[in-house]
Amino acid sequence: MTAQELVSKMKKRPFVSNAVLKLVNLLEQPALSDHEVVQAIKCDSVLAASLLRACDSPDFGLKEPVSSVDQVVSLLGHQQILRIVLNLGFGKAMTVPLPGYAVEANELWRHSLATATAAETVVGNITGLNAKPVVAFTVGLLHDIGKVVLSQALTPEVQADMRNRIERDHHPRSEAEKEVLGTDHAEVGGCLLQSWQVPEEIVEAVANHHQPVLEPRPRLSVVTHLADYIAHLAGSAPGWDAYAIRMDPRVNHTFNLTEDRLENIMITVRESFNRVDQFMSME
Repeated sequence: MTAQELVSKMKKRPFVSNAVLKLVNLLEQPALSDHEVVQAIKCDSVLAASLLRACDSPDFGLKEPVSSVDQVVSLLGHQQILRIVLNLGFGKAMTVPLPGYAVEANELWRHSLATATAAETVVGNITGLNAKPVVAFTVGLLHDIGKVVLSQALTPEVQADMRNRIERDHHPRSEAEKEVLGTDHAEVGGCLLQSWQVPEEIVEAVANHHQPVLEPRPRLSVVTHLADYIAHLAGSAPGWDAYAIRMDPRVNHTFNLTEDRLENIMITVRESFNRVDQFMSME
């Protein structure tokens, strides 16, 4: 079965508002203004209200209550607001339990937020990975969204077959998925995002995060691949087969990622996990 067939046949399609998808599309612009962000958020009154409620949290340290989207964007800046809005916009779709992956409610979302944090750290610490921090955050956030779709196709028999291939043959999960189903959660996630008409670079980063593209130049999927790997090593690992994650040796060779360099990045990621808890507490 192809990724497109799985997406078209899925019974429970994740809901994401048009305002959030518009904001994702704005990320590809060379320069983004506060006004553009404000106008997109205002298109969704529920999203705007959720944003104001979240920003009134003591975690943000604002000295007075906020009463408008314009005010909160002015106070926090649109880069921080984008992170908050993306969390609010995609969170409900990805906090559901995924029986096919033996993942409880919120587990996938916690890992996704950890990977988003790791992605920002990766682009800030590895030369040659050119990406905006907020774009890196976004692809980290969305890298496993295909699991929400693919979980619906994982019957107990399919799960047993895949688990056997992972444990007996030591195959990565994505490889076991392809062998059994004909596609994997990365391809399915890319297909779902493509159906939402998000920018191609984000589709690529999600679809190829287990097979990152390095030639003729490193693509955004390299950031997602590294962030996912580091998030797992740093302690964010959803599901029984979390250990079945490997770093592509080509990436290691290209960027000379020694154990010391990876450990330093992981320390930074662990220290920033409090941001994950902050995002998780938002409604």
